[in-house]
Amino acid sequence: MKTERLLGIIMILLDRKQISATKLAELFEVSVRTIYRDINSLSEAGVPVTALPGVNGGIQIMDNYKIDKHFFTSTDITSLLIALESLSSNVSAVQANQTAEKIKTLVPDHLSEEIKLKSHQISIDLTPWTSNQPLQPFLETIKSGMERHQLLHFDYSDNQGMKTTRTVEPYRLVLKEISWYLQAFCLERNDFRTFKLSRISYLDLLEKAFTPREFQPKPLGKEPFYGKKWTTITLKVTYKVMEQLVDKFGQLDFIETPEVDKIIVEFPFMEDDFGYHLLMGFGNQCECLGPDHVRDELKRRFEELLHIYQN
Repeated sequence: MKTERLLGIIMILLDRKQISATKLAELFEVSVRTIYRDINSLSEAGVPVTALPGVNGGIQIMDNYKIDKHFFTSTDITSLLIALESLSSNVSAVQANQTAEKIKTLVPDHLSEEIKLKSHQISIDLTPWTSNQPLQPFLETIKSGMERHQLLHFDYSDNQGMKTTRTVEPYRLVLKEISWYLQAFCLERNDFRTFKLSRISYLDLLEKAFTPREFQPKPLGKEPFYGKKWTTITLKVTYKVMEQLVDKFGQLDFIETPEVDKIIVEFPFMEDDFGYHLLMGFGNQCECLGPDHVRDELKRRFEELLHIYQN
């Protein structure tokens, strides 16, 4: 988000005498062209930022410059405070609170009550409903590894239950829905890999440092579904199940039925374990009406499950 990036650039320039546009682009994971547009935006807003050409050039800010409280609007500051509050449960609460206090110093006196009210109107809670493993220590250890360029060593269980021991160069933490992921270069596989934190155990920060290599962040969620075929299936579900489907997959078309609390919905279905386990998890609140081969596969899986309990 541009506002947060502009504030970040100012804070970095106040902390360092000079920095290159390339380095800023790497820090904020944007293009060099975007950084130069940001510098122009800061200059137009009255911030004394200059870009010096040449080998020893770079971007710098006037010595003894202080941020004008009127540079940020109440909406800008409110957005920053809401974002920090949402992260406080996943990163160090102390660090998040300290940053929030610094941002509050940017608030003009006549806007303090307005911003306080607005920042409490929206709450983003990223904590899961249930959790069997406190990840906070893992997050702090991984952050230390990324900041100091130190190797991480841990045991890992993949989605098939296969256990391996890995040594990695950590590069990025990603929060996807309610799960944290680590994107790192795995020395055992000699390639970049993504690890789900809930499958990591015995995590250690090694003393050995590494030289950062070029890292291109990849979005999560696309690779597992790439090239797979989706099948449109017809379900008869309760309104409770319908609500869960909409929460997970977005708005769906449905048809009312004469039955109380039952509706028919056309649903994009992936014919793999994930898809079948999803439908089976709804129990007697969901019935697959077609196509026949999906319905037959569900019957087969339910019969296997029944056989386990009958014996």
